[in-house]
Amino acid sequence: MGMNHVVAGALTGPLAEPLTGPLSAVHAQLAVAGSAAERLWLLGGVVLALSGAGVVALAALRGRRD
Repeated sequence: MGMNHVVAGALTGPLAEPLTGPLSAVHAQLAVAGSAAERLWLLGGVVLALSGAGVVALAALRGRRD
């Protein structure tokens, strides 16, 4: 039993009708990405996290100078 069955069972009225079109597939899959693309996403996440930590550290140092 997929998530669509749980949601459809909880609703009544016109919203309880089954989905049609491209969103009606019960078994969805993620796009196939190579390991290089996955590594780039992970590297981007690390860079973003370190950049955010750097901004917070600079703001903390700026506040201590006064």
